[in-house]
Amino acid sequence: MDNVWEAGLRKGKLEIQSLPIELQSCVTSGDGVADHYGGRTNFTFVEQRDDRILILEKIDSGYAQAHTAINMTGGYGTGILGSAINEIAPKLQAIVNRSVSTNDEFHSMERHQLVSNIKQMIAFHTGSVEDQWSITFTSTGSEAMDLALQLVYLEGLNLTTGVNSRHEKDVVLACHGAWHGWSQGPNQLLDRKQFTEGLPRIRDLEVAFLQYGDIENLRSRFADYKGRIRAISVEGILGDGGVITASSEWWSELFKLAKEEDARIIDDEILTGFRTGAMLALPKNLSPDCITLGKALGFGLFPMSAVVWRNDRLSLRAGIGVRTFNARPFQAAVVNAGIEIIQSRELFKRSTYIGYKLIKELSSLLTSYPTILKAVRGKGLFIGLELNDTFARRGRMVRDTFLRHGILTEIESGIFNRKVPKDKRVNETIRITPPLTISDESIADAMHALKMALTEISNASAASVA
Repeated sequence: MDNVWEAGLRKGKLEIQSLPIELQSCVTSGDGVADHYGGRTNFTFVEQRDDRILILEKIDSGYAQAHTAINMTGGYGTGILGSAINEIAPKLQAIVNRSVSTNDEFHSMERHQLVSNIKQMIAFHTGSVEDQWSITFTSTGSEAMDLALQLVYLEGLNLTTGVNSRHEKDVVLACHGAWHGWSQGPNQLLDRKQFTEGLPRIRDLEVAFLQYGDIENLRSRFADYKGRIRAISVEGILGDGGVITASSEWWSELFKLAKEEDARIIDDEILTGFRTGAMLALPKNLSPDCITLGKALGFGLFPMSAVVWRNDRLSLRAGIGVRTFNARPFQAAVVNAGIEIIQSRELFKRSTYIGYKLIKELSSLLTSYPTILKAVRGKGLFIGLELNDTFARRGRMVRDTFLRHGILTEIESGIFNRKVPKDKRVNETIRITPPLTISDESIADAMHALKMALTEISNASAASVA
């Protein structure tokens, strides 16, 4: 594979027939997974060394362009350990040898340690105590949100009598532009017709939308549905809506209004957890009723998610939440090893420091490329570059140009819903979520690649106007 790396470093063109046999079919025809994007890319990821990935781009039936790029995404933000994952590798054989394959009906030491680790971190962040929290594990973020919603939907229902003491609570508030998952439960909380049209709605439930971070809109929605609000689903930072942060005042008002309304707060930290300089993205010393974790929890190695709830406010009905893979001992042992790396290397502190510098440097590009970039937002190593109006829906082209120049990023959809005032809408946003371990050299290389890509886009745009 060294010759392919050499070609990538010099951006060389390769005959597909010259590639290793296992690569040829993949580059030519793809990997066979269904195209749920409505047009997958011509890029094939070959392998990664440190922070840099090797990519082959199919040009035509006979040739592929080799590229290398700094991985500034970690694969939907999951790979927070980056190359430090190698530190777990020597332990894997021992973990495999001693970790039995058992379901969650039985106890395991590895799972016990993982529960303790997560409870400690959440209690520290929320200013609570560990015993106030209960936890269970799921596989995907969608599963976690499904279970979180079941917890709040079933609150007040007596299974024996059928009486629901909270029957008047028939409204859930969600945010415009939010993303909570693909499955039937969290699908109810999305405001985009391409994801919800034609799918059945949950009976006796109304979902109303608010504008993330807007205090007056928050107060207005609580007033509109006073007495009826069962729960509010909110992300620590609004991710797919454009990496939008909310002020501490907004968060304080949310918790105040929810308490007055006797409504439960679900804090969806599936995308934001572990990467904003702390365990959670919401302000410290606020204690929601339920928290969902995912993505980074499995370190990009396997799907793992978790639902954590205040056991003095919510309870789990027997039989609800059973999963085939509920943090199997092997998974729990791997995650425990990863958490040990985070803590020993003080990666939360490091991501705060590096994120501050990176956001500052990215913000300086706004004046250099005003026709392309509109805003820079984020916290820690969860950062968004909102595209300007000319490129509002051209995120894929921008992303691909970035990649060809040597920086891997992802696209957030923004907020285009017509029910949102024009001045509150958000264009497509490039998301930057590098591993917490990314080196200073890699960040410098990524910034250089970003500037080169932006210059190319700017020149091409100017030429098309001329």
